Amino acid sequence: MLELKKTTFQQLTQTLQSQFATAEPKKDSFLQQMPKFQLNFFINQAIQKHSLIKLCLLDTHKNEFFATGYINRSKDKKNYFKLDTLTTNISFLVNLEQIKYLSLA
Repeated sequence: MLELKKTTFQQLTQTLQSQFATAEPKKDSFLQQMPKFQLNFFINQAIQKHSLIKLCLLDTHKNEFFATGYINRSKDKKNYFKLDTLTTNISFLVNLEQIKYLSLA
């Protein structure tokens, strides 16, 4: 009887693990680094059209995080941007080198 319970429990945990694995793909597995010219082009369009965008950003340790908001170009420097997020009302100062991927939100 104990072996039957153990086997059922193992099957249940394996099923749950496989469901979680398929439901939550790895964030870095499908996002590749966009070329700089493409990032500049899409950023310029987002600024002109005042579009809501989602950015995949890299920190100093190459860890990825996502931020969604409206982007504006810095007046002084060409490769610096200000991202105003909607959910947390935080503004990020973003360097072009930190942006890995950009998409419409």
